[in-house]
Formats: sequence, structure tokens, C-alpha cells
Amino acid sequence: MQQRGVERRREIVDAAIELFGANGYAGTGVAAIAKKAGVTPSAVIHHFGSKENLLKAVLDEFDARAAARVTGGDLVEALLADAEYTMAHKGLATLHIVLQAEHLARGDEITHRFRARNRLLRGHFARVLGEAAAVELVAFLEGALTVWLLDPETTDLRAMYARYLSSFQNGDTGPTPAPSG
Repeated sequence: MQQRGVERRREIVDAAIELFGANGYAGTGVAAIAKKAGVTPSAVIHHFGSKENLLKAVLDEFDARAAARVTGGDLVEALLADAEYTMAHKGLATLHIVLQAEHLARGDEITHRFRARNRLLRGHFARVLGEAAAVELVAFLEGALTVWLLDPETTDLRAMYARYLSSFQNGDTGPTPAPSG
């Protein structure tokens, strides 16, 4: 019985990930999530208590999947694989950027989750690269994602990552000196 509940929660989270990614949080109702998961709206509420709690579960799953993609092994290869995953899951990338932007000034639990996620990612990169380089890398990743989402037809996210990471490895990143003269 308990295993079925775990499976049901997973099905609901997966449905919410797909629908939030396609339609946004505000544009997705509990009824649509329930229908996609093959359950009733009351089952969604039973398992999560509210749509906001379901969003928290989605963010937890999103973060767990992202962490699995970028931790361990070669950092450059992991980030390039992450770019490919992101390109294949544009809706999730959009959801991430929209939710993060919506919560920048709120100071609510979702804001704190995004801040904690950012610090965790920077900390992971800092162990490999040092603090300043980690901050720069996270700034690049967030900016590159936004640039790609604005124009995915003419922007290759993986190629952008590859160029930057190559420059990063060669020490060619950082502030450009002011022109002399």
C-alpha cells in the first residue's frame, strides 16, 4: 500500500513537471495535473496538501535531477550534457527562469529555495574551481539559459556552453581590461 502511494506521488510530480514546464505554474491547474497523472484532483490535494506544496515537490525533483547531472565526474562534460538535457526539456528551463524571476523580490519560501540552490551549486563548483570562478560560472549558466530561451531557433545552448567552458579552461574569462589610449 505504501509503495503505491510513493508511485502515485511520483506520477503526480512527473505530470506537474511536464505541465508546469509547458504552461507555467500560474497557467496550470490542479485538475489538469490530476488528469495527466490519471488521478482525481482530490488525490493531488491528498498527496500534497496544496498546489504550492506540489510546486515544492516539483522543485525538489528538478533540483535532484539537475544535481545528478552536474555532480561527479568531469565538470565540463557534465555541463555539456546538462546543456543537451536542457535543450531537450525547454519547458523545464522556462519554468526555472520564470519561477526564479517571479520570486526574486518576494522573500518567500520559494525565494529561499532558489537562493539555497544557487549557493549549493556555487559551493559545488567552488570546490573544483575556487569561489570567484564558481560565481562567474553560475552567472554564465543563468545568463546563457536566458539568452537561449529568448531565441532558441538561432542559439545553440550546447555550443555556447562549449565555447565558454573552453575559454574558462584556458583562463580567458573574466573582466576585459579597459582599452588604453
